Amino acid sequence: MTYKSKRAISNMVASAILVIAYIVYAIGKYETGSGDLKSWAIFMLIFIGIGVGIQIVIQIAFHIALAFGIAVKEHVRGSKETDNVVRTLNSSMVEDEMDKLIGLKSGRFGNIFAEIGFLAALLTLVFGASGILAMNIILGAFVLGTFIENIVSIYFYEKGVRNG
Repeated sequence: MTYKSKRAISNMVASAILVIAYIVYAIGKYETGSGDLKSWAIFMLIFIGIGVGIQIVIQIAFHIALAFGIAVKEHVRGSKETDNVVRTLNSSMVEDEMDKLIGLKSGRFGNIFAEIGFLAALLTLVFGASGILAMNIILGAFVLGTFIENIVSIYFYEKGVRNG
């Protein structure tokens, strides 16, 4: 499995943990009868901020674990030079044309889900649903779009991508 596939999986795991925490907290907030749109907006913004912070921490931990894993593999091979570890890390993190193409193709899938979610939220408002439901649909669509984008990028990194 490639470095970029592993990075996408770590993003998905961190996102799944955040989504579960959000759902648990949101259900508790909903059961208390808090129907104020402003409080829900603040609640979502706080979770988005927490999510960004957790993603940063997860990526730092992922890169430390990756460097440690590469160092162990090099040690097992009998190499005692740290230059090999640095070279391996640098080569795996370089972005080339294939990475850009995969990013564009997988991003398209993520955007489709975000757009569908936005339209679904507008339709719920047209049919008389609450603004809180519409906000949660939009947030869910973005989260689902991110998951789909990561899954598609993993697929392209593992199976290959064509220019067609």
